[in-house]
Parts: sequence; C-alpha cells; structure tokens
Amino acid sequence: MTWQLFTFISVLGLSISVLLQRTLLHKHKTDPFAYAIVFQAIVGVLLLIPAFVHGFTLAGLENYLLAAIISVICFGIGHIFYAKTLQRVEASSFSVLFATQAVWTMVLGIVLLHESMTWVQVAGTALIFASVAMLAKNLRKVFADRGVVYGLITGLLFGVAVYFWSYVGRHVDGMSWAAISFIATSLVVLLVRPRTLLQLRPLLCPAVFSKLWLLGIFYGLGSLAMMFAYQLGTFAIVSPLRQTSIIVTVLLALTFFASERNRIGRKLLAALICTAGVLLIIL
Repeated sequence: MTWQLFTFISVLGLSISVLLQRTLLHKHKTDPFAYAIVFQAIVGVLLLIPAFVHGFTLAGLENYLLAAIISVICFGIGHIFYAKTLQRVEASSFSVLFATQAVWTMVLGIVLLHESMTWVQVAGTALIFASVAMLAKNLRKVFADRGVVYGLITGLLFGVAVYFWSYVGRHVDGMSWAAISFIATSLVVLLVRPRTLLQLRPLLCPAVFSKLWLLGIFYGLGSLAMMFAYQLGTFAIVSPLRQTSIIVTVLLALTFFASERNRIGRKLLAALICTAGVLLIIL
C-alpha cells in the first residue's frame, strides 16, 4: 500500500470516528469519564494485535519516561474534555475547535526546541482563532459557552500530548508505544476518578458496547494508517494532506446529521479558514 492510500484511510477513519463519538456522547448521554476509560482501553487492545504481530517491544522507553508520562496524562485529561466538548458541540464545529492543537504544538516547539516563529505562523494562528470565532453564536459571550471553552482546552491538552507522544514514538517502536499509550491513558482517567468503575455498566449494554467497538476499529485504523503514512511518505507532504480531515469531518456531519444542517455556509467557510491556518503553521 502507498502513503497516499494510508493518508486517505487515516483522514476518513478519524473523521468517521468523530461522528460516532458525537452519537455515543450526545445521543446516549454517556458519562465522559466512563467513555474515556472504555474507549481508550478498546483502542489499546485492538492496537496490541498488530503490535504483537509486528514484534512487541518497548526497548528504550526508559530513556523517555518523562515525555511518555506527560503525553499519557495530557491525553487522559484531554479525552475527558474531548468527550465533554462533543456532548455540547456539533461534530461539524468540533473539528475546528480541535484543530487549535496545531497552535500549541507550535508553541512547544518554540519554547522547548527554540524554533523561530515566523509571521506566516502568526497569520496561521490568527486564522485558526478567527475560524473559532466564526462558529460562536454570540461573539461577545464566546467564552461563556462551555462547549467552546472545553473545545479550546481539548486543543491545548492534545497539542501538548501529541507533541510528546510523537517525540517518544520517534525513539521507540511506534506500534508498541501506540498500543500501550492508549491503555495507559485509560488508566490515567480511572485514577482521576476511581468511582467511574461504578458507572461503566451503561456502556456494556450490547447497543452501546457494539458502537464502542466499531468506533475503536475506525479510530485504531485511522491512527495506524496515519503512522504508516508518515513512515512511507514525507512529513512535509503527508501532514498538510491530513488537515483535510477538518473539512471532511464537517462534510460528513452535514451529510449524516440532519440536526447540524444549520449555518452551513458559515461552518464550511470556518473549516476552510481553519485548514488554511493550520497549513500556514505546519508548512
């Protein structure tokens, strides 16, 4: 398989997973903590299969424990806010809020690696936050909207998590690290609120549990495809192409969720502006 096909699978798989998560969290009123625990565990277990086939090993991880711990903690807390956001925000708007992670990843590169910040990146940052403002129903009260605030916090936490997760993945076996990091994230959420164990029963009913496994398959497939796309292709080409997931998610949400067919022009324009902003940051 080519890097182009892996990129396509990654974009489509992760975009579909946003829609499935919106259904689980909004329609079924799933507890965010319980959801994060079960979902992360399922994806981790699914990824363990190819990891063991490939040859499971975490050799060298001990040299990057601090980065690994930071990424897992941020992913754990980030997935709680991720779930809370999707309970309050439409899937067609979520992708724009989630894309703010690109800004925080850039900031970490500047702070930790002393990378320079260009005016092009400043313009990209402005475009991303402008797209967020476009989706606000009341710009003056944008920070009074919990959905928007949770979405921005999610972007911050995932930006930090992805930065350190990718750093560790460059120095240890990527597939093994991906599987273990998902399972560890599930444990972090459990440690944050242990009593969540008593709230897992609703997620284990056949109707919900089957959707969780379907979600895990799409998310795991999208994550694996993303990893292979970066391995076979060049970062400079694959990374910009993956940003099309912002637009794809919006289009899928508008297609399959009748309730989200409002302010369509504004949502599509915000997605395009956000995509342009992310591209200015990463190129």
